[in-house]
Amino acid sequence: MIKKKNNDSKIESFLKANPNFFIENPELLKKLNFPLIEQNTDNDFNIISFKDWIIKTLKKKQKQIINNAQFNFFTQKKVHRAVIKLLQINDLRLIMEFIHQSLNKELDIDCVVLVSPSKKVLDYGGCFIEEEKFNPLIQNSKTIIMDAVDEELGIFKSFPFKVYSNALCLIEERILNYPIILALGSKDKLFIDNKGSDLIVFFLEIFKQHIKNIKENA
Repeated sequence: MIKKKNNDSKIESFLKANPNFFIENPELLKKLNFPLIEQNTDNDFNIISFKDWIIKTLKKKQKQIINNAQFNFFTQKKVHRAVIKLLQINDLRLIMEFIHQSLNKELDIDCVVLVSPSKKVLDYGGCFIEEEKFNPLIQNSKTIIMDAVDEELGIFKSFPFKVYSNALCLIEERILNYPIILALGSKDKLFIDNKGSDLIVFFLEIFKQHIKNIKENA
């Protein structure tokens, strides 16, 4: 067993040092077997030829591309529908009610909440957190942060379920006269891999401009 491990290590080192080995010796690929790891298993795999491995790998990648395209299409429809409903509301308080009571349903996510270090946000049903917790979220000047939920912030503490991932969208202070973040929450890993981030930013920009227009016309 020790000898086999030593030989495996030497082969691995040789291939790393010679990345063009199979390009220069393509006939060897026909004599080798490759593992096809099945989905939803940790250790189970089938032994197949290099040709079949290539074909199956390409099919898997193609399926993932199609799935991503479908996800983006359906997400785009949801965001556009939410934008239309948002623009039909011209009262600031009603917009805040829409954000807290209806936006999660329109976007098909678990929860939405406005967050601020100003207690004025409580008047709109939002979440108040202290400045020492809030300020680090806006110091890097990113428009949107998508990551696993930081439990210490307590943004989603009012919800009766555990929120696993979130998208934190910064709204400039000039829009509502105090710093505020639009927080989207999910009970799964929806916001971990940045899926739909461009569409969220699109909704955010329209939201900010609509609020600005309402304030200017008040």
